[in-house]
Amino acid sequence: MRLTVPTATARTACAESVVGFVRAVDALSELDLLGASRCHGWTRMDVMVHVIAGWEDMLGGLVSSVDAEPTVDAATYWPAFAAEFVADDPIPALMAQRRRSTTYLRPASATRHLHEVADALLRGIASLPRGNCLWQGHVFTAGDFLTVWAVEDVVHHLDLRSEDPAPDSALALARATIEALVGEPLPTGWTDLEATLIGTGREPVPEDGGAIRDRFPALG
Repeated sequence: MRLTVPTATARTACAESVVGFVRAVDALSELDLLGASRCHGWTRMDVMVHVIAGWEDMLGGLVSSVDAEPTVDAATYWPAFAAEFVADDPIPALMAQRRRSTTYLRPASATRHLHEVADALLRGIASLPRGNCLWQGHVFTAGDFLTVWAVEDVVHHLDLRSEDPAPDSALALARATIEALVGEPLPTGWTDLEATLIGTGREPVPEDGGAIRDRFPALG
């Protein structure tokens, strides 16, 4: 199923996802940041450094307006991404991220960098035109591009295991994305938080998962 999100809705959720992620990091001490995340093999700091790199990459998309028609939407981007970048052996990517994290003297250094990039990113999100943009060789509507990043951010927010709650707006888009990927609504008894954790393989599928159990994780 396809998923197209209005620019205004996505802009709000994306900005809130950035602010929420930074706030979640700030709620953790340096020792906390060296603790395990929900991403197997990564510390919380590894997750933060991964997000910093992603945000720096995202800035390129924010300034790459094009007249071409969209080639992906907020849901179909994810299988396209997996086909190009996700390998059968996850170890090289996990280890590469660990090496990137060691370029920082200590977690506080990465946190300062996170704040700097977040400030630039929030300005870019606020000023992104309503047209289409080019990123990673794909053309997105502005709303779908921002939605992809709101989902990316909120999933990694949950990976931090911070007590600071993830924004509802981004969790709602994560649920909508997962529902589009599995092709039908998720059980109504699942909160958006539960749907995001289950749909991304962070938590096991409950018994009420029904016929869609074998479609998880829908999003890595």
